[in-house]
Amino acid sequence: MEKFSIKHMKCDVLVVGGGGGGIRAALVAADAGMNVILASETKISGSGSTFYPFSHEWGMLYATDQQDAQQFQNEILTASGECLNKALADKLARDSTRAYEQLVREGVPFVPMRDVGITGCFGRQPRGAFLDDMRELTQAWERELGKRKNIRIETGQTIVSLVSDRMRCYGAVAVDRDGNLTSIRAAAVVLACGGGEGLYEYGAAYGKLYGSAYAMAARYGVRLVNLEFIQFVHGSVSPKKGINYYPFSYREIPAFYNGKGETCLKQYLPAGMSEEECILAHAAHGPFSTDSKGKYLEYAMVGEYRKGNGLGLTVVPDADRVKGNRYRLWERFLNRFGMNAATPMTLYPFAQGFNGGILLHEDIHTDMEGLFACGESAGGCHGPNRMGGLCVLATQVFGEAAGKAAVSYAEKRPDEQLSDAAVEERLRMEFADGAAETETAPENVMRCIRSTMQQYACLHRNEEGLARALEEIEKLKIYPLSHLCNGRTTMYFDAYNAIDAARLILTSMRQRKESRGCHDRSDYPMRDEKQTKMNWVTMDNGLVLGGTLETEP
Repeated sequence: MEKFSIKHMKCDVLVVGGGGGGIRAALVAADAGMNVILASETKISGSGSTFYPFSHEWGMLYATDQQDAQQFQNEILTASGECLNKALADKLARDSTRAYEQLVREGVPFVPMRDVGITGCFGRQPRGAFLDDMRELTQAWERELGKRKNIRIETGQTIVSLVSDRMRCYGAVAVDRDGNLTSIRAAAVVLACGGGEGLYEYGAAYGKLYGSAYAMAARYGVRLVNLEFIQFVHGSVSPKKGINYYPFSYREIPAFYNGKGETCLKQYLPAGMSEEECILAHAAHGPFSTDSKGKYLEYAMVGEYRKGNGLGLTVVPDADRVKGNRYRLWERFLNRFGMNAATPMTLYPFAQGFNGGILLHEDIHTDMEGLFACGESAGGCHGPNRMGGLCVLATQVFGEAAGKAAVSYAEKRPDEQLSDAAVEERLRMEFADGAAETETAPENVMRCIRSTMQQYACLHRNEEGLARALEEIEKLKIYPLSHLCNGRTTMYFDAYNAIDAARLILTSMRQRKESRGCHDRSDYPMRDEKQTKMNWVTMDNGLVLGGTLETEP
C-alpha cells in the first residue's frame, strides 16, 4: 500500500475554528505566551454561526454585576428544562460580566436590550445587549488577532482527524485545498469548529458546519452529550433564503398564509387555543420549543408542506405596526437586502444552533487528555431550551476557559509526539480503505444526509423514522484515503465526518424517549420528569454507543 506524503506544522496550542469561541481561545493562549495556530477553512468572519450574514445582529446576555449573577444563573436553569451541567451554567453567569466588558474594551458596539424593549428568548426580563454592527465586531477581532505575533492563522486548512494515542491528544491532521495532508503537532488542541447545521437542507449557518468536531472526537472514544437538542428557528425561503426572522415582531399579530394563500393555523391548534394566543407565545422566543404554545406555528409550517400546500407559511406584517425603536435594528438589517420590516416572507424551520457537543467536565477538560472544546463543539452548558444571547456568551466564557486550560496543560506536558508511521497507521485504521465500486460520491453523500435529516430528524421525530434514517445513513460508504492530492480530497473527508456526525445525532435522538424543549418526539409527546440527566454517545471501532450520565461529569 502506497505511503502517505505528510507535511508538518508545530505549535503549543492548536485552535480549530475561527468563530467567536476559537478566536477567544486563541487570544487567551497567545497572551499566555503560547505559540498558537488558529486553523480556519476560510478567512476570519467567513464562516460559522458567529458571523452568519443573514441574521440581524445577535444578542449577548450578561449579569450587570456579581450580585445579579445569581439571578442570571436561576434564569438559565429555569429556561433550560434541566439536562445540563449546573456548574457550567453557574460559570456562564459568574463570568458573563467580564466577558461582556472584554468585548467592549476591544471596541465592539452594543445596544442594551432594555433600550429597544426586548426580553431575550426564554428570558424573564430585558437583559444583555444586541450587537450594533457585525462589521465592527469583525474589525475588532481582526485588530486583536493582528496584535498577537504568536498567532499563526492558517486558512484553507480543513482539520479532518485528531492525532491521538491511548486517549491522549498529540495534535490533528489537516487537508489543504490541493488535497495534501499536514500533521499539526500540538501540545494541546481546542476544537471550536461549530455544530452540524449543514447536515440539514435548511440550516441557518455559514460555511461547512457538518459536525466534524463531534465525529473526530467520538471516533477516539470521547463522549458527546445533548446532541438531540438542536434549535430550529423561522428562516426565510423567499424572497431571500436563510434570513433568521425577527420573532419579536409577532407581538403585532401578523397574518400567516400557506402556499395557496389560505389561512390554516387554526386547524393545527388544540381546542380552546386561539391563533393570537399561539402567535403571542412565539413572540417571546425564536427557537421552536415543545414547552411553548408557539410550537403550533412550526407544526403548521411543516404540516402544510406535507399536504402539498407549499413550503412553510408566508408571514404578512402590518406595515403600520412594525415601526418604532423596537424594530430599528431589524429594519436596518433588512434594508441591506432591499426589504423592510413589513416585507412578507415565506418561513420554514431552519436548524440554527446545537445545544450539545463534546462533553465538558467542570475543569473544562474533555474525556481525552490534551483535548478541549468550546462554542457549539462543546456540550453540557446548555439544555433543551437556550436563552437568546446565551450562545454568544458561551463562546466567550468557554473560549476563554478552554484557552486557559489548554495553556495550563501545554505548560506541563513534555515535548512528545507520535512518529509519521504512527500517524499514518492511525489514519488507515480510522478511514478504512474500500472498493471503489461500493463508494458513494461525496456530493451524493451530503445530498442524502441533508434529505434524511430534514425528513426524520427535524420536528415530529419518532422511533420508526429515526431508525429508518440511521439505516439510510449507514448505507453510505466513502473512502477519503483513496482520493488524496487533488482538489476534491477535502470533500471526501467532509462527507466521511458528516456520516459519523449524523449517526451520532440520530442515536442521541433515539435515546431520549420524551419531548423536552427543542427535542420533539411524536411517539413520546410528553415530558418525562425522570429524564433530567444528559445522554451521551461515542464510538468504538465504528460502532455508535450511548448511555446516560449518572452523575454530574
